[in-house]
Amino acid sequence: MAENVYEKLRERLDTLAIGYPKTDSGVEIKILKKIYTEEEAGLALELKLLPETPDKIASRTGSDEAELADKLYALSIKGGIYRTRRGESLAYSILPYVPGIYELQLGNLDREFVEMHEEYTRQGLTREVFAIKRPYFKVIPTEKEIPTQLEVFPYESVAGMIERATKVAVADCICRVEKKLLDEGCDKPVNACMMFSEIADFYIENELAREVSKEEAKKLLDEAEEAGLVHCSMNTFSDHRAICNCCGCCCGILRGINEHNHPEAVAKSNFYAEIDADSCTACEICVDRCQVGAITCDDDYAVVDKERCIGCGLCVSPCPSESISFLRIPEEEFGEPSKDIPNLFMDISREKDRTFTI
Repeated sequence: MAENVYEKLRERLDTLAIGYPKTDSGVEIKILKKIYTEEEAGLALELKLLPETPDKIASRTGSDEAELADKLYALSIKGGIYRTRRGESLAYSILPYVPGIYELQLGNLDREFVEMHEEYTRQGLTREVFAIKRPYFKVIPTEKEIPTQLEVFPYESVAGMIERATKVAVADCICRVEKKLLDEGCDKPVNACMMFSEIADFYIENELAREVSKEEAKKLLDEAEEAGLVHCSMNTFSDHRAICNCCGCCCGILRGINEHNHPEAVAKSNFYAEIDADSCTACEICVDRCQVGAITCDDDYAVVDKERCIGCGLCVSPCPSESISFLRIPEEEFGEPSKDIPNLFMDISREKDRTFTI
């Protein structure tokens, strides 16, 4: 019976836009057992993608409402399901494994867990996440590098995302936490991931993040840029709920480019870097700053591989000879984001010929 409920949960998660595929080793079931008891796995199976209040779930499942409410809250504190507010009531929904359940295990990580996650990434998750033309993450360019005469779209402004938020929270980057548990990784800032509005509420209530002012959030973004971290958010025109500040050695998405040769792992910004060979001094600062290996250098000057460049802008300002320009790609090459997060997952589901159920 136990194996059956975990397999049913795996099958349910695998119907979502970013699925949860089966592997020969069965490590994905071990991960579920690490997160859920048998009863909790069964409870998660009862939930939909759209949040529902306990009274509605109880009515639908024939459960005692008060007892169910307590169990739902406890499981949401563990990060096994999502919790939000609907007026005066709490509401709950199922989550994909990524982005979702795994990120909410930030306070529960240990070496055993991250080793299983890395094993699952190699055996099934990488193929699942990157087997789409529309990535769920998009690079947000460094705003100070965008030429002042150009229009900045809402999805191109990290400062705008912060200003539109009702609340901002900052959490540790789960990717760099994971790598440190494996005695790997880098020395880039760990407390660098930002959540907005209701997601910020969830992280703060679950003691996974601390609330910060918008001024502090912008300062942290400046520090992330100085440290050479790439801003990424959901590949949507609006409805941005988080900003991740990513490095190429730890970030699960940028590692898709560097380790698995999936240049489409992240949606590029609508900009690219270009180097003037005549003024370049071959100092290689830009080579070190690039998180995806898009810049190479010989004895005379550096060159940008435009196909690999993700348009983050991190290489521009540090150039001592001011040889790097940050240019907008032609409009016909723009990567148009999805309207919002529900539409993003519907778009991904359509690409995978999956029925998007709520």
